[in-house]
Amino acid sequence: MRKLITTFAILIAVLVAGMCTLVLLVNPNDFKHYMVQQVEKRSGYQLVLKGDLRWHVWPKLSILSGPISLTAPGASQPAVTADNMRLDVELLPLLSHQLRVSKVLVTRAVLQAIPAAAAKSTDTGPIAPDEPSSFSPSLGHWSLDIAHVSIVNSLLIWQDPQGEQLNFRELNLDLHQDESRAGHYRLSTALTRNQQTFSLAVEGQMDARHYPYKLAFSVDRGDYQLQGVSLPEQGVTGQTSFTAQWSPRNSAFDLTNFTLQANDSDFSGEARGQLAPSLQLALTLHAKKANFDQLLLTRHAVAQQTNADDSTSTDNTVTPVHRRSPVVVEENNRGFIDWLNHSEISSELTADEATWHGVTVSKLALSAQNSQGVMALKTLSGQVGDGHFALNGNVDFRPELADVQVHTDLQRIPLQIVQPLLQIPPVLHGDISLLGQFSGRGLQGKEILTQWQGQSQVELLGLDIPRMNVQQMVIDAVTRASNRVNSDPKLHPVIPDMRGEFTLANGTLQLTRLQGENAQVSLNALGNINFAQRGLDITFNLLTRGWKGDPEMLALLANQPIPLRFYGPWDHLQYSLSVDKLLRSNLKSRLQQWLKDNDKGKHTP
Repeated sequence: MRKLITTFAILIAVLVAGMCTLVLLVNPNDFKHYMVQQVEKRSGYQLVLKGDLRWHVWPKLSILSGPISLTAPGASQPAVTADNMRLDVELLPLLSHQLRVSKVLVTRAVLQAIPAAAAKSTDTGPIAPDEPSSFSPSLGHWSLDIAHVSIVNSLLIWQDPQGEQLNFRELNLDLHQDESRAGHYRLSTALTRNQQTFSLAVEGQMDARHYPYKLAFSVDRGDYQLQGVSLPEQGVTGQTSFTAQWSPRNSAFDLTNFTLQANDSDFSGEARGQLAPSLQLALTLHAKKANFDQLLLTRHAVAQQTNADDSTSTDNTVTPVHRRSPVVVEENNRGFIDWLNHSEISSELTADEATWHGVTVSKLALSAQNSQGVMALKTLSGQVGDGHFALNGNVDFRPELADVQVHTDLQRIPLQIVQPLLQIPPVLHGDISLLGQFSGRGLQGKEILTQWQGQSQVELLGLDIPRMNVQQMVIDAVTRASNRVNSDPKLHPVIPDMRGEFTLANGTLQLTRLQGENAQVSLNALGNINFAQRGLDITFNLLTRGWKGDPEMLALLANQPIPLRFYGPWDHLQYSLSVDKLLRSNLKSRLQQWLKDNDKGKHTP
């Protein structure tokens, strides 16, 4: 054992002595000009090494440099700058005058992916897809081989096609490659923008055999987190994976086998396009579950709005049923719209289940084509409960308020969903069906009601106005005005399903026809709703059945609709119901007719 230990000690001493001798005999600056030549031959980039190179022998034999810069041909700014660089080299190749670099380590570097740092190509001839000389392994008596590149705690400055610069901080890249230039990588970075921080950590495989003509890589696992304003408190977190190809010369990309998990949402699909000179994207996605309330950068908030106190008037006043109504508030999304105005995007999205503004939509389907801010909406459809909707049309995002032309087909959509989205008090229960054509400016609820125009067929199904039953109001008024009739106490008046048409213009919805009938009542309505001034003036004409009592009064009520008028501001709604006047008027008319008929009888020969 003692001899073995002695032998190892001698070997270590010889190794240390050999390395020290090499450090003393070989000047690393002898490689300086060679490295500059190799970089320029292989890539065309100009490498500048400021200061002297020096040896570093522990824990690995390395060459240390001072400040460095790497500049693309024809560029006005360097693509890479760093305070220092470390080259881990192999000992034995140095004995045969070979510089074999096993690892390049750069810390606190600044990488610039901006036009000023991009290569300016002047070659107009054809370029072979695989030019062997571009990857020549040797130069004269020396050779260069790098298998491991590491960039630590650095900064990447990237400029998008619209000219905005993004700073990817805390950049860490670790790349291992074999002799065929295929290998494994790990990448992590963070981006802060608009008070939001996006953190990313990915790893996968990379194939650079055909670079710079094509770069193939995969993200076998990617973890990300998005936090900040206009996002859920816990942020948006998840994983992603995909296979991709990138063509640097035309900024084209192709993503396949794409998967994305974000909080409780999941997506899969593919994408292709190019980043420059402007974004072109063809996107196909499917989701089993998509919760857009948690994913969209524009957040909706539900505020509570308190209605005014009750007050009396010279006429009757209706107490609002709902004291507080939800109002949808959207964040400013101008940045997203500006992005659309400079892009060509074709998107196909389907989802088994989606959530938007708290509404659950099944079988969601979206097909749209955006061209420089003008979007052709081929279809936006889905199911909500027992109903469904389908929209198509065009949206021009270029003006301050988008110009919209849309065809709507809504079938049995709950009014409890529609009213909050349009920012109107949810005083009605039931379902609504619409088949119409509209145009106007803006996409917010208030803008739809005040700056759109069009016309539509409408159906109100299972309509109910809690604590304000119009039939019961008429029945009570009639029985108070006359003791000659009364209603069947077993009857429970129900508003019939109503059908009709309306027009929308200048913030006013005008009912041109709205009528319905069931076994208890015939009902029609005329009037208007002023969304700009938040008021209405609508008259319901009711012909109520199920009366008992005096035959003459029954005959009168069977043929005389009773008008019930609602008018005034929404938060101080009033109504008018003058049954006694109507009955007196009809009694007077009947008496006059009887006198007239009696007078004719006296003068008949």
